[in-house]
Amino acid sequence: MRFDPGKTYPHPVLRPGSSDYPDAEFEVEIDLQRFSGGTELRVKAAFALSDPDLLGLVESGKAKYVLHVLASKIHFRTALDSAEPTIEDAFPDGKLHGQVVLSPFLVCTRDVSEFSAAGWHDDYASLQFDMAPGSVLAQDTPKEYWVDTAEEARIGSIFTLVRSVDRGLRAGTWRCQLAGERVEIAMPAGDYDRFCGARERVNNTADAQYVMNGVYLPALAWVLAEADREQESHEGWRWYRALQARLEGAKLPPFGAETADRLMDAQRLLNLPFPKMPLMVAGDGGDDVS
Repeated sequence: MRFDPGKTYPHPVLRPGSSDYPDAEFEVEIDLQRFSGGTELRVKAAFALSDPDLLGLVESGKAKYVLHVLASKIHFRTALDSAEPTIEDAFPDGKLHGQVVLSPFLVCTRDVSEFSAAGWHDDYASLQFDMAPGSVLAQDTPKEYWVDTAEEARIGSIFTLVRSVDRGLRAGTWRCQLAGERVEIAMPAGDYDRFCGARERVNNTADAQYVMNGVYLPALAWVLAEADREQESHEGWRWYRALQARLEGAKLPPFGAETADRLMDAQRLLNLPFPKMPLMVAGDGGDDVS
């Protein structure tokens, strides 16, 4: 039941891009509400159908409004149906995750014999069709949503650190991989072990800013610039949506803005990390600031 504007049906179907019903409309407004902190959802779909013959099928119980719900990443699908032009339902936390596609239909629920509609295109004026239960009568364009907590995620949660399997990666260097739900920072094995050890030693101390921002600040600046350059390639990933929400929340230029200063934006998104670092005093191995 996926939307295919070029799909051929054995009978006229009221849908976008088709002239089967030149003067009729089937439009569906969908409202999807996710509760903060989880993936609990409430969905409401309001159907607007104008063809009187199709409305007659609904009123006689031979057709129903249907909202097909598909979350392909977790292999979940279901169909919500109603004889009324409004469908409301809820999904508990954890039921849906990832990309969710909501597809609205009008579908036969009983055998319909010798059906014809006055609103058909002239090419069908003299025809009649027999339709079985499940036959599509009308269809609107699917709506896509992302169901996760990416917009609430901390900046650090978009990154994951891994040991690089690339033997050509020199010690002291690292690479970012954007093709995943999180940005992967790959380091040579020795650097990876040293970084993780340093991170554990300074965890929950002021010195953690030195260690973390030595990697995450330049990585974040690069990721922002790459997302500007290749929006369509990255917009489906969780990290992209998390950063998009952070840019909006901080009132910074959105992805694709030509005047953005992504190095400065990265510092803003990390809450200006360097001023929070402790000052080094003479005798502790740092610069003398006294």
